[in-house]
Amino acid sequence: MEKPRTRQRRVMLLMAPATYRAGAFVRAAEHLDVALVSVLDMPDALRDHWQQRHGVDFAQGEHAVAEVVALAQKSEVDALLAVDDGATELAALACARLGLAHNAPASATAARDKLVMRSMLQAGGVPVPEFRAVSAAADPRTLASGVTFPCVVKPLRLSGSRGVIRANDPDDFVVAFTRLTRMLAADGAALASTSVLIEEYLPGQEVALEGLLSAGELRVLALFDKPDPLVGPFFEETIYVTPSRLSSVIQADIARATAAAATALGLREGPVHAELRVNERGPWLIEIAGRSIGGLCSTILSFGAGISLEELILRHAIGEALDS
Repeated sequence: MEKPRTRQRRVMLLMAPATYRAGAFVRAAEHLDVALVSVLDMPDALRDHWQQRHGVDFAQGEHAVAEVVALAQKSEVDALLAVDDGATELAALACARLGLAHNAPASATAARDKLVMRSMLQAGGVPVPEFRAVSAAADPRTLASGVTFPCVVKPLRLSGSRGVIRANDPDDFVVAFTRLTRMLAADGAALASTSVLIEEYLPGQEVALEGLLSAGELRVLALFDKPDPLVGPFFEETIYVTPSRLSSVIQADIARATAAAATALGLREGPVHAELRVNERGPWLIEIAGRSIGGLCSTILSFGAGISLEELILRHAIGEALDS
């Protein structure tokens, strides 16, 4: 007697149209025999013009959540994942309504807003540099008189280290603050209602941790060293090297700090990507996000018998054991 065919598992991916990650997830899904439902971030007009079957404007708040939930229910998906930063909050809200494993929506907000992140990490007892938020419309000369140097000025929501600038003295600070506020204004920000983060500069080696969370428990997948000296004034993207050359003791400290940061932000399920600095006072969280590493960096990672990072993420999402 022929056995009934097992239902093919389905995973919804929320992605930016220009993401680098789509191909890797498609290949991983084909290997696992998982059906992907790809939802791209785009306005309705572009969706119709490009004849994109699943397009949602991620910036449309409640309307976007309702659209994603309806698509997920119609497609009978088993899991929903955010591929890029811009979709993490939407994914968390939609998963909560669908009854799927998810991170707290507030954690997704924190992962996109540096001030919210710093505040939540500090409240959770995670070591963070001294910080404060100021108006982007403030006079930098006046601000400089109350700043301890060296410091770093940061935008709250730009990614890829855009606008992150070190200042060693008041003159540096005026130049850095002015450069950042011009960048924000060029992006359409109203300076009077926009904040800028000023925080203590942390010396030390920078590392990146890639992990998976299951019910709040962190499994470290890879630890990357950044061998270039990232001392500023700008902090451009650099090369990553793995396995890390740090001692096992320091690596364990980094893992504990990352797990504590995830708990403080309410990250409990799925991939996490953390950036840290390590010095004589231990590891310090720079940023942590509820998504996997960006760009093409994941292509250098291989686990077990040639399993990609994206395949691990999909296996975890559909509930497969990852014991080995």
